Amino acid sequence: MEEDANPHPALIQPMDQNVIQNIKLLYRKLLLTNILHDSVHNENLVKTLKNVNLKDVMFNLANCWALVSTLLINKSWKNLLPNFIDSEVEENVQTEKFSLHHSLTNYKTRTRCLKLKPSNALLRLMTVCLKMKF
Repeated sequence: MEEDANPHPALIQPMDQNVIQNIKLLYRKLLLTNILHDSVHNENLVKTLKNVNLKDVMFNLANCWALVSTLLINKSWKNLLPNFIDSEVEENVQTEKFSLHHSLTNYKTRTRCLKLKPSNALLRLMTVCLKMKF
């Protein structure tokens, strides 16, 4: 089966070049940081995980996407679209990245009026995210 695999998957699948891995790593880090900083439920991990709702997941994913650098995205697409990606792109880290502390502060101050009961599918998704290997 592996002999039939494409020998150059990065040419047709540019997102395999660390963008998805980077988002997964940032998401896991943010999720674990939120769990550790949850003063209400920090004594019971299962209870804390059950309190994570779809809104929290989406905000965390959006924060993680915002932390992915432009340089990494450009490098990922460079092989597929060399004419559209400027190889001389310089990344300004100060303006491109959000502070993780700032993100956590915003997360804590958000209203929880849209809180939903977690479904089994959401709990399974969270379990899979925590078990991801990089």
